[in-house]
Amino acid sequence: MMLVQVEISDFALIDQAMLVPGMGLTVLTGETGAGKSILIDAISVLCGSRASRDMIRYGKDKAVIEALFEGDSTCLPEKLLTELGLKETDLSETQKNNETDTADEQPAGEPDQLILTREIQASGRTVCRLNGRLIPLSLLRELSSCLIDIHGQHDQQAIFKSEMHLQLLDRFGGAAVIKAKRPYQETLRAWRQCRRDMAQLGEDPAQRERTLDMLRYQVQEIEAANIKPREDEHLSERRRLLANAEKIIKALSEAYDLLTEDQPVSVLTAMGLISEKTGLAARHIHDLEETAQQVEEGLIVMQSAADDIRGHLSGLEMDPGELDQLDERLDLLYRLKQKHGGSLEAVLSFFDRAKQQLESLDAGEAAYEKLLQRRRQLEDRLWEQGSELTQARRKQADQLEAAIAAQLKDLGMPNIRFAVTFQPHAIDQNQQAAGKPSFKAQGMDDVAFEFSANTGEPLKPLSKIASGGEASRIMLAIKVILAQADQIPVLIFDEIDSGVSGHTADQVAEKLMKLSRQRQVFCITHLAQIAAMADAHLFVMKSAADNRTYSTLTVLDEQQRSEELGRLLSGGTGQKEARQLAERMLRQASSVRQDALP
Repeated sequence: MMLVQVEISDFALIDQAMLVPGMGLTVLTGETGAGKSILIDAISVLCGSRASRDMIRYGKDKAVIEALFEGDSTCLPEKLLTELGLKETDLSETQKNNETDTADEQPAGEPDQLILTREIQASGRTVCRLNGRLIPLSLLRELSSCLIDIHGQHDQQAIFKSEMHLQLLDRFGGAAVIKAKRPYQETLRAWRQCRRDMAQLGEDPAQRERTLDMLRYQVQEIEAANIKPREDEHLSERRRLLANAEKIIKALSEAYDLLTEDQPVSVLTAMGLISEKTGLAARHIHDLEETAQQVEEGLIVMQSAADDIRGHLSGLEMDPGELDQLDERLDLLYRLKQKHGGSLEAVLSFFDRAKQQLESLDAGEAAYEKLLQRRRQLEDRLWEQGSELTQARRKQADQLEAAIAAQLKDLGMPNIRFAVTFQPHAIDQNQQAAGKPSFKAQGMDDVAFEFSANTGEPLKPLSKIASGGEASRIMLAIKVILAQADQIPVLIFDEIDSGVSGHTADQVAEKLMKLSRQRQVFCITHLAQIAAMADAHLFVMKSAADNRTYSTLTVLDEQQRSEELGRLLSGGTGQKEARQLAERMLRQASSVRQDALP
């Protein structure tokens, strides 16, 4: 695949920018702070790095970064193509849909097209698309990792971190390491599951017996309580009734007496007389018919209320000991809720789980012995497969050492000694003696890169002796080697020339140029030697207009390139000698590029 076009809209200081790279080496130069790294940041965001609303240009509601790739999509992992739905027919259909100037069918042999888009919205949310279809950020990251490798300014320090060295070695080892790592990791997953199963049963026999005793007690306690769903709610309601029974009986008795007693006149008797009299009057005054009916209905309601009150009075029979019994029951339920989750539903749920675990442990002695035997078998297999993985890595390490030494020799470090050292992963001796070794997901190796820059000096860790310029060259060497191993088509370097000058700069420039014969290479640089070696030169400039600041991207022609190289050489003073040197450098670089052609 080849990066054909990049479009950036409303990203930081970039209003609109379009990059149309070709094959070979493309360099970006410009004054410090002009926005060169903003361009790299935009591409990083497109590749799935963290995005935020602060990246949106002030006054705009969204930022959009889009890239078009063309080429043979079969270079991508088959599993990834399947997940993305990038079958050959899908790609062809997408390309036909993208055609706006003709309705003809796509010609045979037309390259596959991938259009990656990421949109940052003002809310902070981002939207990822592939060929116009929404895809999750995780798939965008996975896809872009197969297409673009970005070496940012902060990545330089990665070479000093020993935990990164194993990853770099495995990337170099590729299929050979993956073939050895896969069975190890499958066995590791089985071993960890076995450990979890044993922990469920209880690995220590004494502890397992204590667990059994506790579970038996808890199950028996809850079982003896014979809990019913929502029983505490019903009991609490009954308790409130009994606690206020005297007040309730008194109130209902008085209400019933008022409704039914004849002394002096009960409510029902009075309402009966009222109903009778209004009914009599309504026979002669039609306007009173509705009133008489309402009075009659009210009488019926009050009679029904009297019956209900009498029924409740007859049902309020108090057992002097029932309140104490309710308090004891509620206290038992409260204690169980406090122990097992705060509600009766949680208590009953715990009861079910505890019974299952108890049954498992009761029958678990034989199961435990079986698991113990399986764990030992898996550990033996892990040691064996881990050793095979180590051997596979050692073979690749020998090749990596030779490859890096050759690359560094080309970069002006002829006396370099580079080594990949192995140390067994530290396993706690007490754990190992107790049959509880710890296995790492990546194997049983601790790997570190060591080197000696000078003849007669011993090998030491990179972090202790590598200078900035040496680290840059080592990282470049590793990137060159990994690019050959990974087959990633686009490489981006943000100031890989840090700490490099003089003749070494010429060597770094030539190395980048040769790498660009096989890949598309982009490089932000402050060195004229690297800029001169480029196939295309982009100039980034910051300017202000209408009270706004803009970063713009310009493709330089030969004359402009000569002027820019002169600026890089002279620090911007523009001496005539610097301009003449720049022109000579461009001629020499052109000759070197011609010689590098296949």
